[in-house]
Amino acid sequence: MAEMKTNKELRKLTRASAKALDKNILMLDYQNNYDLDGVLKNGVATIADLIKHIVKLSGKKESDFTIGTAKGGGCSTFDAFTPDGDHIMGRNFDFKVAPCLVLWTHPEGYYKSISIVDHNFLTYGNKRNVYNDKKTAQLLLAPYCCVDGINEKGLSIAVLQIRAKATQQADPSKTDITTTSMVRAVLDTCADVDEAVEFIASRNMHDSLYCCYHYQISDKSGRSVMVEYIDNELHIYEKNSEKYSIDGSVYENDGLERIYVTNHTITKNVGSFKVEQHGEDRTNAIRRALKAKNGIFTEKEAMDLLNYLKLDYDHPKYPWRIEALWSSVYNSNKCTLAIAAGRDYKNIYTFAVDKPYEVIGKDGIEESEYPSGNWDYL
Repeated sequence: MAEMKTNKELRKLTRASAKALDKNILMLDYQNNYDLDGVLKNGVATIADLIKHIVKLSGKKESDFTIGTAKGGGCSTFDAFTPDGDHIMGRNFDFKVAPCLVLWTHPEGYYKSISIVDHNFLTYGNKRNVYNDKKTAQLLLAPYCCVDGINEKGLSIAVLQIRAKATQQADPSKTDITTTSMVRAVLDTCADVDEAVEFIASRNMHDSLYCCYHYQISDKSGRSVMVEYIDNELHIYEKNSEKYSIDGSVYENDGLERIYVTNHTITKNVGSFKVEQHGEDRTNAIRRALKAKNGIFTEKEAMDLLNYLKLDYDHPKYPWRIEALWSSVYNSNKCTLAIAAGRDYKNIYTFAVDKPYEVIGKDGIEESEYPSGNWDYL
């Protein structure tokens, strides 16, 4: 890892690096040492552990940091190929209204990546001010709050919430890791699907924010897996694989080559573990779209499908509005991210892993090929 910065340098670099692209997107080229080595060696089992890790690095106080704990989110992911043969993964992140942070990291000794952080987790909250100069300390947490991203090897990952008891594994031979710190570690250390699965299986998962999660992981070879925890047990699903089976999953007999998921469990047989399903209507819509196009989408067509799948309603249980905070399309062969934030599909920005702050492409959807989505609430 890079040499440790002084407290003054940490504050200066963070303050100078944050840039607003528009009202929905903040960009940050993270220049500080976030010491993944320490996280992997010592383990982290809670958000409090992560905060203590950053406090030790920055010299700040624990009271300077908080991470949001709101429930009620919903997401969608799928992988496909472009007509040119590039492997892509589409992803919607639906949650309480807030801006997002596009984050570049390039730690010495690890892979460079670009990833996305929900500002709800950084407690900038529902207000549309995307950058509060008085709360720059919060940005020091950003590398460990990512929920999807892609690295320089073309490995992409996205986390999705499911309604189930939070995973809390306790194998004494393994070190602990939390949901988003696992996303960080996979992006920084794994070059392909097998390495990601091996890493995940080597850790005790401790789910963050009192929820349970599953993950879609894709690489540039065209492989994609679904990683799911049920009753503290790890399940791996992959189509046409010699290593991982789709037996016992919703993928059995679907006639598709691609992986797709929303917020219900992929595992069908969960024994005595009761799971409240939701998101199946969106899953069925993805399945229909994949069949209709035989798994071949341009990046813009993939974004249009995400536009169709987006959530947009007042939550019936919690006092906030749920919408697609962003839709992202990751290209594993080009190591790029295309993003539309705040349901603004007329402004789709494309970024590259190795070009911080640079918009390398801009596009927009003027007319969708899909009807308006009307999805079940979460």
